[in-house]
Amino acid sequence: MQTSCVRHGQIEVGVIEHQGREFSALGATVQGRSITGYTKLVDGEIQLSSWNGQTTLASRSEIVERFWSGSLALMFRLARGKFIVGYALADDAMLFRGELLTNVDDDEARRHALMISDCFSQLDAEDEEDFAAEQKCL
Repeated sequence: MQTSCVRHGQIEVGVIEHQGREFSALGATVQGRSITGYTKLVDGEIQLSSWNGQTTLASRSEIVERFWSGSLALMFRLARGKFIVGYALADDAMLFRGELLTNVDDDEARRHALMISDCFSQLDAEDEEDFAAEQKCL
């Protein structure tokens, strides 16, 4: 199995070649205020990384809430009142979806992280239900 990563501007595509077949998926992206990446646990701190593990953001992170499923509401503090907040499936090597906030305080950033997490956790639950239904039909 071989893996590679192709970048097109701010969009990354991860590619895996397995048993002679090639599979690809959207990797880390930045489009406007929307950010997609992967969590990376380094010395107890959560960072954001690209699909192939390269660090893209290593600022101070805070777990706003850890959910029963293992997923997280996360907040990354940037300079000048900016934050990246969002939802990750876990603290290491898992998908993160979020957005950039500007001109907000810590409390507003935390509230927004929880709001985003609620939205994505509902989408993930629906996806799991659809997948389970498909498997029953096979």
